Amino acid sequence: MLRHLYSPLTLNRITLRNRIVSTGHNTGLNDGLKIGDRLKAYYAARAEGGVGLMIMGSTSVHPSSNSRLKQAFANWSDEVIPEYAALSKIVADRGARIFAQLNHAGAGAGVQPSIGYLYAPSAIKSELAPETPRALEPEQIDELVDAFAAAAVRVRAGGMHGIEIHSGHGNLIQQFLSPLTNRREDEFGGTLENRMRFGQRVLKAVRAAVGDDFVVGLRISVQEDHPGGLTIGESTRIVPGFVADGRLDYVNVTSGSDLTTWSLASHYASMYVRGQFLRPYATAIKSVVSVPVLMAGRVTDPRDADALIAEGAVDLVGMTRALIADRDLPNKASAGAFDTIRYCVGANDGCLGRLFRGLSITCIQDPTSGREAELPPLAKAPRPRRVAVVGGGVAGMEAARVAAWRGHDVTLFERDSQLGGQLHLARRLPGREEIGAVVDNLARALAALPVTVKLGTEASLALLDEFAPDDVILATGSTSFVPDFDDSDYRLTSARGAIDGEMVGDRVVVFDTLGDHVGMMTADYLAKSGRTVVLVTTCRVPGPVMDIMTSRTLYQRLVDQGVEILTETAVTRLTDEGIEIEHQVSRKRTVLADFVTIVAACGATADDGLYHQLKQQRPAWKIRLVGDALTPRLIEQAIHEAHLAGRAI
Repeated sequence: MLRHLYSPLTLNRITLRNRIVSTGHNTGLNDGLKIGDRLKAYYAARAEGGVGLMIMGSTSVHPSSNSRLKQAFANWSDEVIPEYAALSKIVADRGARIFAQLNHAGAGAGVQPSIGYLYAPSAIKSELAPETPRALEPEQIDELVDAFAAAAVRVRAGGMHGIEIHSGHGNLIQQFLSPLTNRREDEFGGTLENRMRFGQRVLKAVRAAVGDDFVVGLRISVQEDHPGGLTIGESTRIVPGFVADGRLDYVNVTSGSDLTTWSLASHYASMYVRGQFLRPYATAIKSVVSVPVLMAGRVTDPRDADALIAEGAVDLVGMTRALIADRDLPNKASAGAFDTIRYCVGANDGCLGRLFRGLSITCIQDPTSGREAELPPLAKAPRPRRVAVVGGGVAGMEAARVAAWRGHDVTLFERDSQLGGQLHLARRLPGREEIGAVVDNLARALAALPVTVKLGTEASLALLDEFAPDDVILATGSTSFVPDFDDSDYRLTSARGAIDGEMVGDRVVVFDTLGDHVGMMTADYLAKSGRTVVLVTTCRVPGPVMDIMTSRTLYQRLVDQGVEILTETAVTRLTDEGIEIEHQVSRKRTVLADFVTIVAACGATADDGLYHQLKQQRPAWKIRLVGDALTPRLIEQAIHEAHLAGRAI
């Protein structure tokens, strides 16, 4: 069915079995500066799953460069050669190919005690750079060019299948290219030709070091997503020159910079960004080069990837987050089993969100993603057991799925008329419709297993006594917490209630005490309906618990809709005149006049009454409590706990 996507492609002397690519991304799984077993297991699983090409995450070529998020893999000594050899063999034995991405982060590097200062083209402090860098001296530029070349030699010596030079996402080569970060007045600054010079020198040095019979490619941000930054017009001049200088074998088109929050939100796209958003840029670059063009950018369905290639838009398709969500996507698509694919929803919480918190990546839908070395493939249970799962939200669905797959006799009790729990509310929010695919993916998986689902059934002690389970998994969820204000006029409701259709006035205060998704998304939902909305949050900034890409996008949406945002502020009471608020630092109280309704985004309380009843009256039963019923948190934690519960039986 997907003959274009599954047609082989030869790059230099390397042939890829298909056009699906896992583009370079840091995982946080490396062992300090070394690859380590967790990262090997991560790549092995995706090679086994059928991917054509994987590109390792950003690899530092010099001690002056490292990730500011989580320590990056390093290539500045020959110690890496055996590690490369082991990894490349693991991948090749499973039919895939793997390239090393070489990089220097420049002003975006992490500050370490062993580094006296950050390197950059110019001494310009960017928003997300940890400090003001020092402008590189000419001899330091020479040293870094040599470092790229030496690192390339080690890649080839280790048996890796190719090299990608990173000239995107605000890294050093891009910093030289961009007029925002390059104010030099020597041969490396000023005109576009001068700003290209550092990148040209790196590419020429790398090609000379590895020879003509080894794959060398380029990842480049062709649009900087900031006024005064690089434009696609300039990049249509830059890229052909770089291709010629490095005798490149392919170009990987991306956009943006990691040096600003707005650009992060645009190129590490959340579900608010349309799929295939990089297509116009890739098409523009493909029109000016003769080498294959690779494009990522929220391509989650292999049928869409096939169409991109069939239409001549690109030659290779990056499906990186889609492969984090389902490592077996290529094999499933190849077999036409599209309904078994766990489709990425662009939540960003488990992958990029965790990485930006200094953690290793996973997927909110698949707890084994990124934990391949710790959570091996599911195995059948030695003895089937009778399992009752109470609650049909995502936690209950995942627990039932895992337990049933392992061979247990599973019955799922859900008091509502449908499965999915809170996600049926979440998918109603503007721009968040895709989150519902988490439920859809789980529902399809359950439908393929012998799970008995009893909808409209309130589980009780009597019902469970009659069922006589060997094991009970309680995923009973939570109820909204609403502040104890005097509300004789019924002007107070919860975020869940407001989204579910409870009466809300035309002038609304959304009161957020957690800083997670709920407050900002509820404000967005109410503003979209035409209401006047003020978001009052006790946090220093709106949405601090969210991943930065999603929170920045939501912040822009609220600003564009005229939502007023009051930080470090609490709602104190309802008054006849409106709603009283208090600033948490000054303790000054004011009244938001004529505001009628408070919508509380103040968290939830675990619905664990049945758990305590069973624990007290059926102490011999094996009971596992998961998800919000344990303590209210996010989808990632709910599914993770449920998965482990299903494994433990």
